[in-house]
Amino acid sequence: MPAVLPVTEMQRNSAALVDKAIATKEPIYLTRHGRSAVVLLDADEFDRRMKFQDDFFKHEMKTYNGIKHGHGEITRGEYTTLEETLSVIDQRLM
Repeated sequence: MPAVLPVTEMQRNSAALVDKAIATKEPIYLTRHGRSAVVLLDADEFDRRMKFQDDFFKHEMKTYNGIKHGHGEITRGEYTTLEETLSVIDQRLM
């Protein structure tokens, strides 16, 4: 569970909070006037999360582009019906 602390805690105990962020790999939310202001997170953990997010986005874009490509083929009439495909399979199995 991420810690939530006032930003004044960072001013008083910055080294201890940095050590905690590194050790736990969990974010530490720092608040100002009771609202989230900044997040302290271990750099390696931050990089890992950003890589995951980037990899996920690339995968989603690849999927989206595939769907878009397929939709274009269907729109242009460049497709094979199920019946045609099953007929080809049947012929190859004979």
